[in-house]
Amino acid sequence: MRKLAVCFCLLFLVPAFTCTTHAQEAAKAPDTAKAPLAPGHFYHLNFVFEDIDASGTTVNSRSFAMTVATAGSQSGTITAGTKIPIATGSTGQGSNSQTQFQYIDIGVKIATNHVHEDEGRLSFNLKTEVSSLATPEVIAGVTEPVVRQNVWDGSVLIPIGKPTVAFKADSLDNKGSMRVEVTATQVE
Repeated sequence: MRKLAVCFCLLFLVPAFTCTTHAQEAAKAPDTAKAPLAPGHFYHLNFVFEDIDASGTTVNSRSFAMTVATAGSQSGTITAGTKIPIATGSTGQGSNSQTQFQYIDIGVKIATNHVHEDEGRLSFNLKTEVSSLATPEVIAGVTEPVVRQNVWDGSVLIPIGKPTVAFKADSLDNKGSMRVEVTATQVE
């Protein structure tokens, strides 16, 4: 009879003790649930590269566009250009001679990453590279290409819906300049 009484007591005490222990552990445990992330939005970025002469007149303009997202660590890139062959040497002699080439990229590269919204503005890291061929030079009787290049890399903060100059640089060979204008519009 005693064994039966002990078994009944244990039968009632074990679930009660388990519930109390579980409630105490739940109260002690830190809240590991993460706060929900802010919803991401998509933005259309329009880039305008302008060559400006000494009088301030735009003499050349090129446009590029991409869509970026604010959620996660997304990035975007645009590359538009041409690979130009440059003779670097030759092998063999006479009719067996072969010219060796190295290729360089000429054109525009745009890279964005770390896109975030900030009170009606868009913040992101922007890297642009613009290269072009200038008038070739003759060195030791060989015509050599001359490459002009502008590279910008930095964080930008632009108002949404308003064209904003992100970068500007004076030309090294004349009184003109080049600038990069960015417009961000939210994709609905």
